[in-house]
Amino acid sequence: MNPQELSGVLVIDKPEGLSSTEVVEKVKSALRVKKAGHGGTLDPIATGVLPIFLNQATKVAQIFLEGDKAYEGEFQLGITTDTYDITGELLARRPVPSLSIQRLTELAKSFEGDLEQMPPPYSAAKYRGRPLYKYARDGLFIPKEPKKVKIYEFKITSFVEDRVGFYLRCSKGTYVRSLIHRLGEILECGATLVRLRRTQKSIFTINMAITLEEILKIAKENPEGILKHIIGLEKALEFLPKIVLSEELSKKIREGRQIPRHVFLSLLKFQKLTVLPSDKWIRLLDPYGKLVAIIENPLLDSSKQNVVFLRVFKGEI
Repeated sequence: MNPQELSGVLVIDKPEGLSSTEVVEKVKSALRVKKAGHGGTLDPIATGVLPIFLNQATKVAQIFLEGDKAYEGEFQLGITTDTYDITGELLARRPVPSLSIQRLTELAKSFEGDLEQMPPPYSAAKYRGRPLYKYARDGLFIPKEPKKVKIYEFKITSFVEDRVGFYLRCSKGTYVRSLIHRLGEILECGATLVRLRRTQKSIFTINMAITLEEILKIAKENPEGILKHIIGLEKALEFLPKIVLSEELSKKIREGRQIPRHVFLSLLKFQKLTVLPSDKWIRLLDPYGKLVAIIENPLLDSSKQNVVFLRVFKGEI
């Protein structure tokens, strides 16, 4: 196995206590791959689904970064910290009012739908190229513009004393800590995240994941065994709509030729494909089913003469 040719997605069940970047570096070093990157940051306190993109797969990671997320976790009522989670400095402790699981369920449900959300002061969101948490460590708290996110489902799963379990399904960009903090503000007693586990990111689920400890052991004892845990690019991208090209057109694209937008519109019509304007990316396959390229959906912007290529695949992936 040549590590430089190892491409695809490795879904790690991230352990608590490590940053997403630290996990990527450990995997990259163990597998001896040239390039690696993760598909969506998890805070050190969080565990669960962390897709890691290897070599050529890093070129299409943004497709998966745009995917929705699902979590299960727990928060504590009556306390507030500067980081909005249990790892931060305690700012306030307040008595918890008399609550029922029905009241908490109603409150959680009120968050569902479109939401404007402020990033927490300790976060990887950037201001002038520098993460907010670095400013916060220096005592500077930079206000950011609220960001639009979507909460598909926010469900209370348990309530014992001051501890509340929950399930959350949301869009990219949602800060779970901020959501819990806001819930605590509404209850006027504070709330702080104490446990978080991501169960899904885009198409990747916890059932696909392998622990970091396991992958490091396999890499050391049986490097070839890594292959069965890597999801190939063609498999990972199967959820995207596809257009099948002729051999001649496939060759032109692989050679770097610009292809007019109307060519793909004609192919969509001719092949009677179900592609929605909301589908951002489309796969291009050659007559043998091999991935040629990924293009921006030609239905998105009628002002463009040529299609936009996210990535052209010239060889084996």
